[in-house]
Amino acid sequence: MRLPYLCAILALLFSTAAFAQDMKPATGGDTGSPVMAKPMPAKVDDNRQIVPLTEAERALVAIEMRQMLASVQGVTDGLAKGDMAAVAEAASRSGMVMMQELPAPIRMKFPATFGQMGMASHKAFDQIAMKAKTTKDPAPILKQLSEGMQNCVACHATYRFAQPK
Repeated sequence: MRLPYLCAILALLFSTAAFAQDMKPATGGDTGSPVMAKPMPAKVDDNRQIVPLTEAERALVAIEMRQMLASVQGVTDGLAKGDMAAVAEAASRSGMVMMQELPAPIRMKFPATFGQMGMASHKAFDQIAMKAKTTKDPAPILKQLSEGMQNCVACHATYRFAQPK
């Protein structure tokens, strides 16, 4: 009867020791000294091109971008569950229909390449939705999602919205 208690205590001790080992500060190379984080620089330049939108326009575009991110999450969740109908539904929410819902005066303010990347991203979501309706294999859908997200990464690396004044 005491053996189960002894085993439980030993397991607790070993797990506590392993946890404590994980909590030690990282060491720098062969010196064994703790690695120190770099201090925050005094000034960080953001050289991305500003997309000139009003605060209200900016809010609408941000809503669209968050929906696209939600679609990415829905696609990956559907793929993880093997639910291609959910993949198609999530992707279709951010397809070309979504882009057409954004008022034209806002779209006209976009720099040409910003608009091109956005259109390519919306088309990629439509392609993912179509592919999900014709295959059970997640690999080609993941490939399309990865390729489509390259537009997102490139756009966010190139453009920014000015802070409202």
